[in-house]
Amino acid sequence: MYPTLCRLGPLTISTYGVLVALAFLLVVGLTRRVSRRAPKGLFPMDEVAVVDWAVWTVVGGLVGGRLVYVLLNWDVYARAPLEIFALWHGGLVWYGGFLGGLLATWLYLRRRGITFLRGADQLIPAIPFGHAVGRLGCFANGCCYGLPTSAWFGVQFPSIPGRVIPTQLIESAALAGLYLALRSLQRPAVLRRPGALFGLYLIGYGLIRWTVELWRANQPIVWGHMTLSQVISTALAVAGLRLIIRQRWHAPMS
Repeated sequence: MYPTLCRLGPLTISTYGVLVALAFLLVVGLTRRVSRRAPKGLFPMDEVAVVDWAVWTVVGGLVGGRLVYVLLNWDVYARAPLEIFALWHGGLVWYGGFLGGLLATWLYLRRRGITFLRGADQLIPAIPFGHAVGRLGCFANGCCYGLPTSAWFGVQFPSIPGRVIPTQLIESAALAGLYLALRSLQRPAVLRRPGALFGLYLIGYGLIRWTVELWRANQPIVWGHMTLSQVISTALAVAGLRLIIRQRWHAPMS
């Protein structure tokens, strides 16, 4: 749609890359702001720790997201291995990035002696907002598009014949709504049950992605009638539900 934002001599700046960078900065900025304004003792990390976490997570997320994308498209990258490092051309799998970032978060919190679920509840609300901005980068790049449609909301991409469902925009809007929901729930009564907010995120995003996959194009079926992302979404939603149920039976923190 609009893959190149501008060219500065030999340097090409992609819209996708700029929006992914903006998403990262927004996640860090929103989390720092909430951490700074929260009552003392409500969150386990201060502003400085949030910035440190962000560095760990962006490395883990980029490595995980790129690794899964390359593995899924190995026939292409086997012929041009240097393209593996060309992140500015796009090509990140969200679930790979999520799992990579999750692992990096776990390692960072463990290093600082912070319980993972407490840390996750502090950090997780801003993640869907950053993800929503990143999906706008997918729209600009012309990837992750939907099935052909003749409906009024169909979008014509330059490299795709006919109009398609703008699944990138649908997911982006849903993610923005998830951010607002999680942020509104980020209050002491919920935070006293560590993991409840993180569990709600797993359920919320699992349902969003599972539904969007119904309209995504070129998604192979891997099990039953589900795509790989739907299988992962189902697992995450179930894990989130179990986490919430388990936390409900535990006494809240004082």
